[in-house]
Amino acid sequence: MSSRHDKSHPFDADLPDYGGEPVNCPSSPGPDADAMRELKCGSEAILRLATDTHAAVARSDAAGAEAARQALEKQLTLTTDLIDQLLFGAPDRSTLH
Repeated sequence: MSSRHDKSHPFDADLPDYGGEPVNCPSSPGPDADAMRELKCGSEAILRLATDTHAAVARSDAAGAEAARQALEKQLTLTTDLIDQLLFGAPDRSTLH
């Protein structure tokens, strides 16, 4: 394991799931501006959660890795549903095959 992994920074399972309007996600003009902002923020949340999962695995924190993985799975589902809505206009069609 690399010494650059901060073992004192465990995954915080109590962090809120993405769902609100984060301050750092600017809006973009257009008819789907809110959905596109949500997609951008959801994508950023996925990257953060993937990084958290990697860090927990690197420091052999099984509980933290599992909590981060579950949060990542939930965020992936939410973001994929949003992509489906943007592409197909309905949540019942899926981009997953």
